[in-house]
Amino acid sequence: MQGQTPLQNPFQHRLRLTNSLEQSKALLQSVLPIASIAAADNSQPWWHHHDNLCIGALVSNASVLAPMRLAINMQDDLTAVVIYAGIVNVEQGDCQLSCSDQELLILPGAAWCLESSSCSVVMLHLERKRLQRVAMAMAEQRSLPESWRERLEPRRPWQPDNSSASQELHASLREVLVMASRLIEQSEALLERLELDLLIYRLLAALVVPELRESDSLGRLRSRRREGGDRFEELIAYLEEHLHEPLSLHQLEARSHYSRRALQYAFLERLGCSPTQWIRTMRLERARRWLQKPQPGETVTRIAQACGYRSLNLFAMDFQQRFHVKPSELLRESLGKQPPPLLPVPPLDPEPLNEA
Repeated sequence: MQGQTPLQNPFQHRLRLTNSLEQSKALLQSVLPIASIAAADNSQPWWHHHDNLCIGALVSNASVLAPMRLAINMQDDLTAVVIYAGIVNVEQGDCQLSCSDQELLILPGAAWCLESSSCSVVMLHLERKRLQRVAMAMAEQRSLPESWRERLEPRRPWQPDNSSASQELHASLREVLVMASRLIEQSEALLERLELDLLIYRLLAALVVPELRESDSLGRLRSRRREGGDRFEELIAYLEEHLHEPLSLHQLEARSHYSRRALQYAFLERLGCSPTQWIRTMRLERARRWLQKPQPGETVTRIAQACGYRSLNLFAMDFQQRFHVKPSELLRESLGKQPPPLLPVPPLDPEPLNEA
């Protein structure tokens, strides 16, 4: 490597050499939106040993590089940098981090700059939304807790803490990368079938969200999930009792303590529709049953109002669209099938009226 001792990298057997800064920029673009790349010392020749690879669906880059300076544009996703050798200094606004060999760095979507010595790294392009979904699935959460959002959407460069749990997770991440480097030579399809990319996401989620590795906290999360289920059932019971009243999403939020987004998600996951669609369906089903067994003298207007409709025209249109019959026709048919009402029968032996 230009006369220097090669720096170790788990994908070292796959690395190829380029002496072009422009080619290096193009190669690194797979994991980073690079604005510019430059050698730290222009008097020294540039060298870059590299390999772009996919670990399942996880786009990655293994590199051993000469000292360099990078400027990175804003992006929607995140980048994890596993450092095997060298010193990497990152600057973003007033935040500065210095990382050395055997450390891990997660870089945010915001723009930042990097300066390094000769270094060996594996960079992983993390889809922010997928990282959130994996964390939610690990905790059996139906929506992303607000306390996690800032950690899973970092605005600044981030490093794991020095706890033993973080160190074990970090070591496991490196072991998975070594496993990937061995298996990729056999079959890239095998990497996908083994879902090593999902395992990497899970390890990183557990590093970023400490609650995922604490049994007591996980128990509390599951308890909150069960409580959330109870709240949902209570909300459904409340709606069934109040279908005749005006109902809005704002009322549902206040009643259930769900956010509007969580409310939409809960209805979609459990009932396959939005809250508004479910309420309309329940009202129409109630109206159908009422119209099929009406009381003498019932009218479509009264039934529509009793089922929560304030507009007779809207009720008639929704009803016909769902059941392919006009509500007035169903009511008329149902009333026609009913036996005539019984007339009052006078007593056989009426008592004589007392005269004043």
